[in-house]
Amino acid sequence: MVYFRYIIILFILCAQVKSHAQQYEFGITGFGTGYMGDINPDNPFYYQNIGGGLSVKYNLNPTWGIKAGFNYIALHGNDLDSKFGAQQDRALQFNNNLKELSVTAEFNFFRFIAGRAINRYTPYLLAGVSVALHDPYINLDGTTIKLRELQLEYDAEHNPDKYSKIALSVPFGLGFKHNIRGPWSIGAEIIYRTTFNDNIDNVSKNYATSRPRTSAVSPETWDFLADPSGQLEEHRGKARGNGKNYDGFMTAGFTLTYTLISAKCYWWQ
Repeated sequence: MVYFRYIIILFILCAQVKSHAQQYEFGITGFGTGYMGDINPDNPFYYQNIGGGLSVKYNLNPTWGIKAGFNYIALHGNDLDSKFGAQQDRALQFNNNLKELSVTAEFNFFRFIAGRAINRYTPYLLAGVSVALHDPYINLDGTTIKLRELQLEYDAEHNPDKYSKIALSVPFGLGFKHNIRGPWSIGAEIIYRTTFNDNIDNVSKNYATSRPRTSAVSPETWDFLADPSGQLEEHRGKARGNGKNYDGFMTAGFTLTYTLISAKCYWWQ
């Protein structure tokens, strides 16, 4: 009986060590990036660039986990990619490199424990919050020009503080992961972010009514950036963007994760 008690105690201790070790998971992600907003209002497959990220996850149990991540997300949009003539005539475009910090909760459909011979894969859902630092720009004749500070729209003329470099968003998505061997797992996931910002693309409401008194570019360049169609005098004050919907962006790619697994108690598995 004494020997049996020692076995039970050892079993419990090993389980606790194993469970604690399985709580931490580190990952790297590579993905394609897409954007939806005034320049791309209706194509959820408008993936034009790439990005990547790092993450650390705390597994509450084999079903639930909390993940913190940092992502570098390069975005691009161009009216000339649209099938609509009105957008092609408007001819606006942008680039934006977002540095995103996120916290998301993950729910595994199946109990997932890396290194186990069973339950080697699971689909999962995720949702959370994120904050991104961004600054839209354009490459013009080999020169990078920041768009936000030029006040190219009526909104920026009268409320420049609205064009913040900080974008809050709600990421949500789904994925699938598979434990290939020991602590190593691979997966695929797609995430969409709904932002509380309409200036990821630097297009929001109306054409500007006047140039700012000072500008980092020449008047001719400013007029071109405000209205590449060359009809700024006619368009002043008129609608430049939708002005009603926030921008969004998405990522789709692959993940590689490493889970800390104790070397003890493998006989228990």
